[in-house]
Amino acid sequence: MWELLYETFWDRLEHFCFNLCRDEARAEDLTQEVFLRALQNRSLINSFTERQCKAWLFTTARNLYCDQLRRAAKEEQLLSTFFPEEDSAEPDSALDTVEAASLLALLTPEERRLFTLRYTAGYNASEIGQLLCLPPGTVRSRLAQIRHRLKTELTED
Repeated sequence: MWELLYETFWDRLEHFCFNLCRDEARAEDLTQEVFLRALQNRSLINSFTERQCKAWLFTTARNLYCDQLRRAAKEEQLLSTFFPEEDSAEPDSALDTVEAASLLALLTPEERRLFTLRYTAGYNASEIGQLLCLPPGTVRSRLAQIRHRLKTELTED
């Protein structure tokens, strides 16, 4: 069963993983991780049809990739929180920084992550969607809602 699974799906799964991450080494690592998970769940896999095996393998690959992206985004956020880049901002911009921080505090953690990825890190909606496993349209919609909320808060003051 395992030889058949390997021969049938390894190349296709590795190609799929490469299309996700655009890095040969990461694609190979991801493919290996998927097959290790399949081995750990062999009793489940053995009960599947070929079509179900394919679906399980490719879904697992996508989920693992999304988990890696989320983990990397969290690590980046933690690093930037504790080790901010040196900023040559003018002294009077300290007030702007405090005001911006208080506005960001009004957002939920997910909203803050979206806002920060877009306006601080400079990612576009498609890139954010890939990082957070969301459709780009959803990202754009949520960012519009966040901007509206922040604009409302700014005009109320």
